[in-house]
Amino acid sequence: MNLILRRWPAALILALAVVAIAPPTKSSATEAAWARLAQGGYTILLGFARTPGRGEPLRPDLADCAERKSLTDRGIQEARRIGMRFAARAVSIDAVYSGEFCRALETAQLAFGRSDVETRAFLNSIVSGADPDVIPPELIAAVEEFYGAGNQLMVTHPALIKAISGTTPREGEAVIIAPGANPGDTPRVINRLLLD
Repeated sequence: MNLILRRWPAALILALAVVAIAPPTKSSATEAAWARLAQGGYTILLGFARTPGRGEPLRPDLADCAERKSLTDRGIQEARRIGMRFAARAVSIDAVYSGEFCRALETAQLAFGRSDVETRAFLNSIVSGADPDVIPPELIAAVEEFYGAGNQLMVTHPALIKAISGTTPREGEAVIIAPGANPGDTPRVINRLLLD
């Protein structure tokens, strides 16, 4: 009996040490991301919701979405669910921007209930043949110049998010970024947020 009691504190210390050095779970990482966003001042990059086929062709009438089905039914539900996640957390969003492609614009409008989502050409998908590691300077400037009390959200193509973060976001995952160390540097990834 005394031997068991003497070993118990050592076992407890070992268990506490394992817990202390264990990597955070996805849910705790997501909670940390929500806490960051509650502070405001960040840029949130979000990929468009699920689309039919392989996307849209590059056409001069990018913003003419009336005749196109840019999201699948599942994509429409996904976009609405993302908006509900932000609303449930009462995260302040000062501005919502999207690329000019219908799939990005529709995702932004469905998620945040805004017909006044502003489109930005620098958020369009990276065109085939372009260097995938080149981040548009307009995007870098938009991140550097944002000082809102809330956050700004940008719906874009996963390829652009990968160029900034180094990995393709999972479906329903947002990437939280802040300005780089020096003006003109690639924005820093602050956290990732699982929304779906």
